[in-house]
Amino acid sequence: MHTCPLCTTVSQAATNPLHIATLAECTAFLGENQGCQGWCVCVLNEHVVHMDDLAIARQERVFAEVARVARVVRAASLRHRWGNDIQAPRINYECLGNVVQHVHWHVVPRHANDPTPKATVWGWTPEQLQGDATPQQRAGIAAILREMLKAST
Repeated sequence: MHTCPLCTTVSQAATNPLHIATLAECTAFLGENQGCQGWCVCVLNEHVVHMDDLAIARQERVFAEVARVARVVRAASLRHRWGNDIQAPRINYECLGNVVQHVHWHVVPRHANDPTPKATVWGWTPEQLQGDATPQQRAGIAAILREMLKAST
């Protein structure tokens, strides 16, 4: 039997220090990659492989949650000067599924100090993608986003 790693991640959200929120459709986490500080992943709460397998109304609800997380990431980035931002970063939205076949959205803030601001992050080295934040810093970023998301509508 094949176990989906994102199904496992969602089922263990309560004990994950990078868990930001469990919403109606998705569970939001601070991403493992923090080369773009504040990078989040919104994982569909149930195992579905393709976004187009969802009814249009549900796709709209999923993306509304992704957009809500993105708004909070932009606001937090500006407030905390992640990436030396003097204005809110550009957000890249990506729903790929090539590596893990479970609907999930990457919410990637592109900051003023990005090494390649006009290219996708997927050409970066593993070290660039990972970033240099410590586990404690990552937990702190997740806590900031968690509190801001609770306060958002």
